[in-house]
Amino acid sequence: AAQRTVYHSWMMSLTMGLLIYNLAAVMIDRLPWKKRHIPFLCVHIGIISMILGGWVTQKYGLDGSMYLPIGGKNNFVTVSQTDLVVYATFDGDSYTKFYEREVDFFKTPPTEEKPVIVYLGAEQIKITKYLKYARVSKKITATTDERAGDMVKIQLQNPNVKQVETLIQPSKTKSAEVNLGPLKIYFAHVVKDKGRKDYAKNEIYLNTGGGTADNKNVKYSFYKINESLPFKTGQLQIGDVIDTGWMGLELRLLDFQQQVKEITEAVESPRPTPLTTPAIYLEFKGEKQWALINDVTKFFTEKVAYIMSYQNRRIDLGFPVNLKEFQMTQYEGTNKAKTYASRVSVENQDLHLATEALIEMNEPMKFAGYTFYQSSFNQDEKTGEPIASVLSVNKDPGRWIKYLGSLILSLGIIWFFVQNRKRKTAQ
Repeated sequence: AAQRTVYHSWMMSLTMGLLIYNLAAVMIDRLPWKKRHIPFLCVHIGIISMILGGWVTQKYGLDGSMYLPIGGKNNFVTVSQTDLVVYATFDGDSYTKFYEREVDFFKTPPTEEKPVIVYLGAEQIKITKYLKYARVSKKITATTDERAGDMVKIQLQNPNVKQVETLIQPSKTKSAEVNLGPLKIYFAHVVKDKGRKDYAKNEIYLNTGGGTADNKNVKYSFYKINESLPFKTGQLQIGDVIDTGWMGLELRLLDFQQQVKEITEAVESPRPTPLTTPAIYLEFKGEKQWALINDVTKFFTEKVAYIMSYQNRRIDLGFPVNLKEFQMTQYEGTNKAKTYASRVSVENQDLHLATEALIEMNEPMKFAGYTFYQSSFNQDEKTGEPIASVLSVNKDPGRWIKYLGSLILSLGIIWFFVQNRKRKTAQ
């Protein structure tokens, strides 16, 4: 917020421009220059150089973050600039970028009087509201859209565990899943047609079982590790309980609904917190809904499906960063991380550069003009195990100008001090 409203504002640019103008004017006013003016000129040139170096960094530099799944790789850096992007599909498989536009709703938010409109042929998406800091909640509601998926709500419990999970299909043709460590649960994935998802895990598959509107059924199949046939199958109605056979866990079907969609509700917060996020309010064909930053929203017409995202821009580095190992130590007796580090390998074939390094706090890696810092990490909400490392990525083309300006400024101050001492001694 400070960066957008202060440091990158036109007022700051004007202030820095006026400062350079005044410094230059003072130097010109001393013409013709003499030897005694050298420290005075060095101080002023040093200040101007540092300001110009900051401008070069702001204009041509890069400052963002990179998400690296453990054992995976990534070559995109997420930065603070935001874009509106819309993809279109006619068959549900291949997508074409239909619309892309840079937006800065933080500075120029849309309103009911001045909405931002995305034109989609004969239709349009209207954005009428923006919340800088939104507290978000979600609810599930029925829909008449035949392409919408179904939902199951289940409870897993034993004497030590009581956990509730809701699985919602993204669409009628896609499945939903939840990872509970050694156990995975899938909804709307038919093993008979598509095979098991992960033979290395114990798995539960839930599928729509039919029934009447008042007596809906959910089919279940339980699979053990490395086995191709289920050891338990059957059907559940809402309220039924079944023993899973693992660690005394029982599965209860709490709810089952067909043709549902998940609606996001947002309430404005006066200040940012770890639970707030930017959100925009959309209107399409008379339907209104909230959309969160870096989330996707789907719109359907008779012939075309559109996917829209209000997202942070992603910059391609031109080379992948591979996370080979993530190391973490914890404070004794707690789950709080004490230290963490990422061992990465990176190769730029165009520049014929390659390296492997351990990135940890205060020990960054420099490669191809970029500096990679260990920033944080992500944990699995269920198991608490780290699942990804988050790196800060920085490119500062104006750094050498700022360093040179600092050196010139320091030399000027020292010279000025020595010159004054000599003058006083001579008196």
